[in-house]
Amino acid sequence: MINKRIIAKAVGGLLALESALMMVCFAISLYFGEPAWQIWTVPIVSALAVGSGLWYYGRKAQHQVGRRDGYFIVGSTWIIFSVFGMLPFLLSHSTGRLAVAFFETISGFTTTGATAFPEVERLPNSLLLWRSLTHWIGGMGIIFFTIAVLPTLGIGEQKVFAAEATGVKIGKLHPRISTTAHWLWSLYFLLTVSCALAYYLCGMSLWDAVNHALSTLSTGGFSTHTDSIGWFQSPLIEYVAVLFMWIASVNFSLTYLFIVKHRVGQVFRDTEYRAYIAISLSAVLVFAVSYFVRFVDFSHLAFTQDGLAHFCREAEISLRSAIFQAVSLQTSTGFTKHDFMIWPSICWLVVMVISFCGGCSGSTSGGVKVVRLVFVAKIVHNEFLRILHPRAVLPIRLGEETVEHAVIRSAVAYLFLYVVLLFFGATCMLLMGFSVLDAFGLTVSSLSNIGPALGYAVGPLGSWDVLPDAAIWLQSFLMLAGRLEIFSLILPFIPAFWRNR
Repeated sequence: MINKRIIAKAVGGLLALESALMMVCFAISLYFGEPAWQIWTVPIVSALAVGSGLWYYGRKAQHQVGRRDGYFIVGSTWIIFSVFGMLPFLLSHSTGRLAVAFFETISGFTTTGATAFPEVERLPNSLLLWRSLTHWIGGMGIIFFTIAVLPTLGIGEQKVFAAEATGVKIGKLHPRISTTAHWLWSLYFLLTVSCALAYYLCGMSLWDAVNHALSTLSTGGFSTHTDSIGWFQSPLIEYVAVLFMWIASVNFSLTYLFIVKHRVGQVFRDTEYRAYIAISLSAVLVFAVSYFVRFVDFSHLAFTQDGLAHFCREAEISLRSAIFQAVSLQTSTGFTKHDFMIWPSICWLVVMVISFCGGCSGSTSGGVKVVRLVFVAKIVHNEFLRILHPRAVLPIRLGEETVEHAVIRSAVAYLFLYVVLLFFGATCMLLMGFSVLDAFGLTVSSLSNIGPALGYAVGPLGSWDVLPDAAIWLQSFLMLAGRLEIFSLILPFIPAFWRNR
């Protein structure tokens, strides 16, 4: 049976946290002389009022959360956060479409980074910060953040964390989830500060540096400029972005072991990390060769000093562009610099593949996660061996650890559901009149929380406001399903979820 009071208490406490985040944007709005009262008063007061009411209703709840309670808390929290989070977009008159306001907010919290505003520079500064903050909080997880800063909330940290981080291998840093959350969020904060400082030293303004750091470490992709990272025209900024996007896409437990414990060997022995490197290098190679062949003017190449210097410059630009675009897409950050729709068509296939793969488990990146693909590859390998040796016992191993059958079953079930949702979303888009490329490109972008879309309707540099409201609501649902890894969002719709047994 669902424990209504503990759910109300949990959601009430989380809404109080959201109102506190909005107060930061309220202060920024006052600093820049924007109409703070108009934009932020109603959302802050509403979140506080509803949160206080829910907290009061659940104040006497027993601190025991069942599995169903945990899943319901997670799913409802992400939706309620987005409902209150979209109010500033409506009250500031940045958009008059409810679907667009909700889409922008859910895109922020899920770290998808797809925007429905064609010119983000026109948004008030406080809204630009709000977009970045939704990324940063959603990157590591709303519940995970709350466990880190409010360990005494009393909502059964183990159950709600397991519901929000379905299938994620977070690592055994400490027996208590609250302590692990505190350590990882501290690392997350320090990396964000380091990223902001690096951006600032490379030429960004302090305002741009902070906002882009929040988007980079969350692998979100929202920018303060419509042209994204390409607006700065700085190779140094691009290299900094690549470095921190890569760090954020690696299992944070490995990052902790690398930075804090200095266990370099253990990091590079990790099977998922090595597979992730192999996929990324393959994508970079295809992008670099394709870019070089397509865009370099070979008529200027000659065996002279000037000719060799020109060749080196073009090779560096091609390699840098390839690395930036490959890392940005596979980490699901979605910062853009090029319109890859004008790249050779082989690049389109690579874009779809790395968008599907995503980053490592236990990171802020999207996609199906590389570890699941490693599981499937090992299953296929074992099946070939089993054909040759029918009586052999062939366990699935990840490094030196034997993977439990339940974990394998969960990974395969997730991949199946991902494909089902992919075809469901694409079919709905086809029925709305979109082309096959646009239907699958937009659906993969949303479901994998990538941001830039492969297709002509929106494209890598386009705004999603050109889509009809029905398509925007559908993509919002897919973004949330992808971020919560499907199970947490779909489970309450299963009839057995509400039965007493």
